[in-house]
Formats: sequence, structure tokens, C-alpha cells
Amino acid sequence: MSTATEKAYKRYAWIIFFVYGLLPVMIAPRYLLLGIPPDPPSPEGMTGLTLDEMAVRIPGMLGYISSLSVQLYNFMLAMGVLVMGIAAVPYRKGEKWAWYAFWILPINLVIQLANSRGGFLWQVDLAFIFVLLAGLFMPYRKFFPKQ
Repeated sequence: MSTATEKAYKRYAWIIFFVYGLLPVMIAPRYLLLGIPPDPPSPEGMTGLTLDEMAVRIPGMLGYISSLSVQLYNFMLAMGVLVMGIAAVPYRKGEKWAWYAFWILPINLVIQLANSRGGFLWQVDLAFIFVLLAGLFMPYRKFFPKQ
């Protein structure tokens, strides 16, 4: 591998994390503005009841599920902005703390994958694990240069 290629992938690995943070920033506002549960809704998968059936059986349940959805997307929006900020400045500069901090992202995906029970889009989580690990290991020497 040439030196120029090595420099390029070290220099631009931060973009992986920036885009990973940008995705929830683009997705979350739609659900926040509409205040609806995600599609497919987790409650349907867990209970076996449709949202309409839950609304009939348990008054107020749709409001509760909707409030949980809003909280989830508030968290996604905030974390997306935080990840984008860390990727664009400290990770891009090669600050070690940012490299260590970004290990939480693939770890989170492993936990999410383990808890998914083969549910909706688990393949995306699996793919993102490898993409994020590549984003961590490609610029490894930028964060930990040979002495």
C-alpha cells in the first residue's frame, strides 16, 4: 500500500463517524415532529397486538408509547449531534480520548444486536459494527504513533 493511500485513509476516517452521527440527526426530526412510534413498532412485536388493538384494550397506551418514542428520538438527535461534533474536531485532530470514546459505538451496536432477537434490520447493525471498527482501526497510528 502506498504512503499516499495510508495518509488518505488515516486523514478521512473521521468521516465514518460523522456520517454515523448524521444519520440519526436526519431521521429523528421526522418522528419528533409527528410524535408517532417507529415503524415497525416495537410494542407490536413484543405484545402481538397491533397499535389499534392496544388502544382499545388499554386507554392512554398510544399516548404513552408515543411519549417513549419522542424520548428515544430526542436521545438519538442529541447523540447524533454529539458524535458529529467529536468526529469533526477532536477525532479528526487525533486526540486519544476521542478514539477511546468512540469505542462505545460498536459496543452499543453489539449489545443492540444481542437484544434484537433477530428483529427488524439486524443486518444493518451488524454491518455498522464492522464499518465503525474500520473507522477506529484505520487511523490507529494517528492516535498511537510508533515511538
